Amino acid sequence: MQFCKPDSARSITAVACSVLYHYHISPPNPSDPALDRILKEAPRNIVLLLLDGLGQNILRSHLPEDSFLRRHQTDTLSSVFPPTTTAAATALESGLFPSQSGWLGWNIFWPPLEQNVALYPNTTDDGSQAAEEHIGDTYLAVRQITQVIREQAGISAVSISEQGDIYAKTLEDVLTEVNRLCREPGRHFVYAYVNEPDHTLHRSGCQGEAVRQWIHEADELLKRTDCPDTLFLLTADHGFIDVDPLCLEDYPELEDTLLRKPSIEPRALNLFLKPEREQDFLTLWKQTLGNSYALYTKAQILDQSLFGPGPNHPMLEEMLGDYLAVANTSLTLFPNPSYLKFMKATHGGMTAEELTVPLIIWNS
Repeated sequence: MQFCKPDSARSITAVACSVLYHYHISPPNPSDPALDRILKEAPRNIVLLLLDGLGQNILRSHLPEDSFLRRHQTDTLSSVFPPTTTAAATALESGLFPSQSGWLGWNIFWPPLEQNVALYPNTTDDGSQAAEEHIGDTYLAVRQITQVIREQAGISAVSISEQGDIYAKTLEDVLTEVNRLCREPGRHFVYAYVNEPDHTLHRSGCQGEAVRQWIHEADELLKRTDCPDTLFLLTADHGFIDVDPLCLEDYPELEDTLLRKPSIEPRALNLFLKPEREQDFLTLWKQTLGNSYALYTKAQILDQSLFGPGPNHPMLEEMLGDYLAVANTSLTLFPNPSYLKFMKATHGGMTAEELTVPLIIWNS
């Protein structure tokens, strides 16, 4: 199944909620009934592995049907909107939709500062530190499912990543740590994150040879992984699409209608307009982008629950601009030249390539 619009009932958020449900913890959103049934028969250990950017289109482009990962794919899932790491990895790690967590994308408008803030590095548009405290971790703090499982189920639950409880960067290093943990006595839940193939995809494009090589090596590594009494759940946060880039700075008349730089993502642009410039904006936008982006008003975003169901984060409405422009073709409007310089492919829009991710399950 391909998802051309986010499907909250079939989303990656439900995977996190099924894990919580398995450990007899009430999840913040509905779980996935099919996965619930699989987890009933789960062995002693469960490993949830996120390979950043390994969308359904990328998996099928680079691996044959008889590959290890494709043979063990049980389903396709919808990412959340926007399908981008900041929003989607947070959803998988917490069981919350972006509407609920406030983690809307790489760069959000933060009302108390009246500025855009890049959530991971905690910086403003000019690259300076947004505040002494980390805005995301302080004001948009979410509870990780590993923390909830430790506290409420009383079992070992750890995260493995560059920022996790246990540090590991490469897939090989992650699997070494997974193997070590799963051989220790007792029950274990492990959440592991690897920033590939996302990092390579951005620079090489969807059909890049470096992408193909990484995915084939990953398939072989996972095939050889031998962890006792362990169920692996592997998915992605989003897929990818090759881009046809434009730069906002090349269209000064259009840029002049905006009150500030766009936020969220180049393929999901949060736009605040200057007073009395709405008609100018709509005319210039149509001339520049045609129908390559769908324009949603703030009211439409909220009415259609584009960022996911409620209860909405208390700051959500204030974080949204006058319009949200969502890409539905390969055309991508980057806010500045430095942003698009290394972007042969990206994500964040509303296409099946970006929204559809695999769910791959196997017993090791």
